[in-house]
Amino acid sequence: MGLEAVEIIMGAEEAFGVSIPDEVAGKMRTPADLLAFLAAAVPVASTPECLTQQLFYRLRRGLRLQLPFSEGKFEPDTLLSTVLHQDQWPRVWREVRSSVGDSTWPASVPWPGFLRDGPRTIRQLIWHLVAALPKPEAGAAWPRERLEAEVRRIIAGALGKKDFPLSARFREDLGVH
Repeated sequence: MGLEAVEIIMGAEEAFGVSIPDEVAGKMRTPADLLAFLAAAVPVASTPECLTQQLFYRLRRGLRLQLPFSEGKFEPDTLLSTVLHQDQWPRVWREVRSSVGDSTWPASVPWPGFLRDGPRTIRQLIWHLVAALPKPEAGAAWPRERLEAEVRRIIAGALGKKDFPLSARFREDLGVH
């Protein structure tokens, strides 16, 4: 197991307060495998509505309030740079957060750039918001999407990759050594 894999496993153990045996970790081939292990190891709460879907609609409404010209195509893979400019972002984010967000949303979200990480797409922005939600207290249930967001955050931190299907293979698709 390479250092990136060790970083992912140790990050998951720390974030969720679990121990992942070496023999189990060695058999994990995809983020879905890690997520399945964690879903069995920690309490998971089902939610009546899809959190990421609700965030998408709220973001779309908020961005359209701030950018009336953005009535066209607005999908999860829409690049933020196609609907606004970098210099508009701090003001637009502040207004979106104020009009459709809540206190769990970060006060600022970085614009991606050289040596600066930030969401490039609406999908990445949604996962950024989900990952910013407070972690459940020790022993409390994790909403499924919050669990997935934390796994995505851990993998992004170790590999620098944000957009990947849960079925992506660590070694072949994500480049883990």
